[in-house]
Amino acid sequence: MRSIFTSCLVSGKSRKKQRQGNGKTEGSVSIFLIMVLAFVFLFTAVLIDYARIAAFNVQEERLARTSVRSVMSSYDIELREKYGLFAFGESDGDMLLSQVLNDNMHKSGRSDAFNLVPFALESSSLEWSRPLGSYDVVSRQILEEMKYKAPIDFALELAGKFKPISGVMAEASRATELLSKLQPLYDEREEALDLMLERRSQAAESGRGLLQWIMNPPAESISASSLGSMQSAADISAQYSDYLGKYYDDLYRDSKKPAKYTYQLSLYRSRTNEMLSRYPGLLTAFREDHERSMEGAKEALKKAQQLNDEMRNVLEQSRMEGMDLSNDPANDWDIPASSGEISSEPLKKLREQEDALILSSTDLSQMEDSISMQQSACEAIEPIVVGMSGVLYEALSEYGDSYQMISSVLEASRVVNNYLQNYGKKGSIIVSDLALIEQHRSSDKERKQLEREAKSKLGEAKALLDKIRTMGNGVTDSLKSYDTLRQYYEENIAFNKELVSDPLVKSEVSTNPYTAGSSAMEDMDGIYAAMGGIMGGARDRLFQTEYSALYFQHFDVSKLATLAQGSEGTAELTDQLNPQAQELEYILYGFHNPAGNVAAAYAEIFAMRLSIRTMEGFIEKASLGNPLAVLAAALLYGIQQAIQDMLLLCEKDSIPLSKYLPAQLTYRDHLRLFMMMHGSGNVQLSRMLALIRLNTGINPDEKNTYVSSNIKLGMRLWFLPGVVKLLDYSAGYSGEVQGSTYMRAVQADFSY
Repeated sequence: MRSIFTSCLVSGKSRKKQRQGNGKTEGSVSIFLIMVLAFVFLFTAVLIDYARIAAFNVQEERLARTSVRSVMSSYDIELREKYGLFAFGESDGDMLLSQVLNDNMHKSGRSDAFNLVPFALESSSLEWSRPLGSYDVVSRQILEEMKYKAPIDFALELAGKFKPISGVMAEASRATELLSKLQPLYDEREEALDLMLERRSQAAESGRGLLQWIMNPPAESISASSLGSMQSAADISAQYSDYLGKYYDDLYRDSKKPAKYTYQLSLYRSRTNEMLSRYPGLLTAFREDHERSMEGAKEALKKAQQLNDEMRNVLEQSRMEGMDLSNDPANDWDIPASSGEISSEPLKKLREQEDALILSSTDLSQMEDSISMQQSACEAIEPIVVGMSGVLYEALSEYGDSYQMISSVLEASRVVNNYLQNYGKKGSIIVSDLALIEQHRSSDKERKQLEREAKSKLGEAKALLDKIRTMGNGVTDSLKSYDTLRQYYEENIAFNKELVSDPLVKSEVSTNPYTAGSSAMEDMDGIYAAMGGIMGGARDRLFQTEYSALYFQHFDVSKLATLAQGSEGTAELTDQLNPQAQELEYILYGFHNPAGNVAAAYAEIFAMRLSIRTMEGFIEKASLGNPLAVLAAALLYGIQQAIQDMLLLCEKDSIPLSKYLPAQLTYRDHLRLFMMMHGSGNVQLSRMLALIRLNTGINPDEKNTYVSSNIKLGMRLWFLPGVVKLLDYSAGYSGEVQGSTYMRAVQADFSY
């Protein structure tokens, strides 16, 4: 092009000389055309390079994306096939990137091929991030893996089975919670009432010594007797006539004869004086003991009133909460039920009988009045006894009235004896008051018997649980695996910088039937709450639950059959004590020992079965009437049936959901429910990742899932690189011109 331009200039100059020599101007048009053509050529050349640059940029970006995808296609196959997770494999990423780039820039073998945009690789690099061991990364991959199948599996396999019993379970839970709160208050109140009667009886019995001093045994008459020993004050009056006779015999004897009865008369006066000297102490002791016992009776009644008020408040609060809460937590679940709904009417009718557990104000007022009447009866004793003692003091002289003495003793004896017969041990009024109290205790004896049986049955379940808990003792190989698993778990926790207390799920069975029943119902409420949250859109918990159940092995519960039937069977369980045989249980409970996770699962399944069977017990035993008796019978029924359910589960790996529903629940289904309820947090993710590392030898903390590729390519410019560089300042291309080469760096990211 430069030679053409030069020849044109020379030709123009020669023509100019000819025109000057000839005096003509024909060459000016040619010069103008040459200048126009030069400008057009310059513009076209720059435009061509700019078009090549634009094409180069597009091809470079496509190449970058293609190459990074090609690199990331080398994912870890074992992770994908076993756990559905993606992470970059063992290959050298930089080498793969270079190879892919070089293959894409390889020229074809044709010699006449023309490459409009030839480019060369200047540099390439990869930056890795987002390891699979990070909670955010693994959670997102689980979501992607399970987002289509998990909701369908859950709705069809679990939620639909539980929907028919949701209403009756809610009512059973309310009844169990309420009555379990009322039961200890009721028993404590009844103990206070019994104590009140006992203290009242003790108060009356404190007068027993006084009665024995007055007349022992009490009688309706006193016969005259000769002077002699004295057992009670009645002997003073009985012997007084003889005393007077002997006194006057000596008084009117012959003066020449000595007195015959001086010693006997002196002994009578001495004994009378000694007998009467005991009276003040006996009366004071009676008064103090009686007052102390009556204060105890009043305090016991006050405590009973307070407990009765507390029971009333608990009942009212339960009813207020019941009005605010929906009776059926599954009402809003937009899924079909597996069968017809179970009626909760028997349980609702039980509500009507709950008020019978509360003592009316009339009953309590009658008890207060009875205490006041007893106090008044006691206060009537002292004046009569004091008057009697004053009369008996006349026996120390010869001016006493024997008839008056006998009458005063009989009156005092009658008053004190009547008081004891009314209010003493098995006194008529005490027995009558006890009968009034016993009217609302008609079912207490039966209930106590049911409680003892239920406690005994719970002891059987706890014994089996203890046996399961100890079956891993001495399994050295399994313990080593669990130690390794603990190490991997703790490393992942530290990697995520997670501050966790790692709360372990309770794995005990209480021996208290009411505590066990309330706890079981509370767990069941938690299951329904978790289901409700999932049905309402809480996807992450569902996805993590279903992922765990799909990809991790659970314990073979049939291996517990011989153990549940009373045999040792530890040899059959050896292969089931490794972490790989109980992965799902480990994810759920996190015990780093061979038997802890299985024991925890057994305890939680038993609690769930207890809650469902107790609901059935409420329906079966509703005819007992007394709410506390119904609860005790329902708990005993529930415990007995739950134990049988556990045996059946160990034998067949499935049990019917309820007596009223044929839907079957497998051991795995139970674990899915528990995982959904409390096993879908970051702690469980760390346990999953620890298991993956244990099973594959692949450390998820070191396996990346995100890469950024940085690629720099160059293309030689054909025309005027200086002009292109100058124009680049205003055009704003992302590359740069170095010499006659246009270079540009591009970044492409990819994530699994």
